[in-house]
Amino acid sequence: MNLREKQMQMTKELIKEAALGLFCTQGIERTDMAQIAGQAGVSRRTLYLHYKDKEDLAAKLYVDNLERMFGRLLFDFDFARPVPSLEKILDQYLALKDHHEALIYYDAIFGVYYSTLSKDPAELPDFKRAMEVWYSRYINLETAAVAPEYQKKWLDLLQKSTHLYFMYLQKSVILSHQRGASVTEEDRAADRQFKDFIMAGVRAT
Repeated sequence: MNLREKQMQMTKELIKEAALGLFCTQGIERTDMAQIAGQAGVSRRTLYLHYKDKEDLAAKLYVDNLERMFGRLLFDFDFARPVPSLEKILDQYLALKDHHEALIYYDAIFGVYYSTLSKDPAELPDFKRAMEVWYSRYINLETAAVAPEYQKKWLDLLQKSTHLYFMYLQKSVILSHQRGASVTEEDRAADRQFKDFIMAGVRAT
């Protein structure tokens, strides 16, 4: 990657960071491209050089966030150490909420925003391409040298446990935004307690 390409990538990241902050604080529908350009410290011309409109930017941000939230974490699973590796993945979800809460919140508000446009995120070309990559990684899990029934059991537990925990964390983030308060130690304790509840169920199977 040459210097120009690096500069363009840095500009795109600045734009996405600015857009994420504005979308989460005032809503996607109430944010316009001029505000995003101002927040990112770039000209509107530069902004439109990278993204054709707000919808394009919002959609690309959504897919990028999914990659950070799901596209990497699930594939750390290890059939040789299923319980500790699953717990490690849940801990990564918890760390995501602690340090990148906006990603989880944005996942929720983008779904609502896109539905108001009568569109389905699954139809996004970037989403389809990401799914192809994730599926290929998932296939690697399915080709592990373990007994089929053992594999099926743990892949099922992996999917259900991570989905359940993400839904819980997303609800927790939405509630904290609605009450306009920062996350408390009581909230963090409840998050850890729910993770322990899931792991207790995993260990009991």
